[in-house]
Amino acid sequence: MERIKNDIRQAVLDQLAADERVKVENLEVIVNDGTVTLRGTAPSYRSKWAAAEAARRVWGVYSVNNQIEVRLAAPTDDERIATDIRDALMRDADLDSRHINVDVDGGRVTLRGTVPSGWAKSRAEDDARWTRGVVSVTNELVVVPTTSATDRHLAVQVEQALRRDAAVNADRIDIVVDDAHVTLSGIVRNWAERNAALEDALHVPGVVDVRDSLSISYAEAARPARGLPGRGRRRL
Repeated sequence: MERIKNDIRQAVLDQLAADERVKVENLEVIVNDGTVTLRGTAPSYRSKWAAAEAARRVWGVYSVNNQIEVRLAAPTDDERIATDIRDALMRDADLDSRHINVDVDGGRVTLRGTVPSGWAKSRAEDDARWTRGVVSVTNELVVVPTTSATDRHLAVQVEQALRRDAAVNADRIDIVVDDAHVTLSGIVRNWAERNAALEDALHVPGVVDVRDSLSISYAEAARPARGLPGRGRRRL
């Protein structure tokens, strides 16, 4: 067991060292039962985020506890950061940001207002996250769908989206929809499949948000595929 922990720790260190986006000083990686804890200091929120994203790619990692602290090289200019974020939101041709308010305090960003979909809420946070000087992002946007769809219809649309994705085995994923809130549960083979499934569901029109109850089983990745995929399960 100790050898496996050491192997995962070294693999995470190697993965972070090979990622140009990750610039963390005094990096500490702790592995416990598949949970990786990252500690250290990063010069930007983007670098902190990238470190966790890189760690999740390592085989054997089930979750990441990102305790990296963001320490900016210069004092924050909250007004400039807020302006840059508003500009980034406006430049995003796929996002209607007219009803999004941006507040910044010490580099800590809070997004408030309304957006038409869960995907738009996630996209707005992405735009804010990559802005220079940001320390953290709190997303308090409220989703007000512009389309009306029954939960049963949304469940069918989510299932079809999962089945179209070659990176996802939809047969092992359960879908529950309650008042346009989607919950995915079941087994996935790795973080890449998990992220793909969550994004597929989030992009379905009418979905307010997607809740992650998926479990990673790396043993599943080693099993050869058997036959053609059958019908998946769908619950309302």
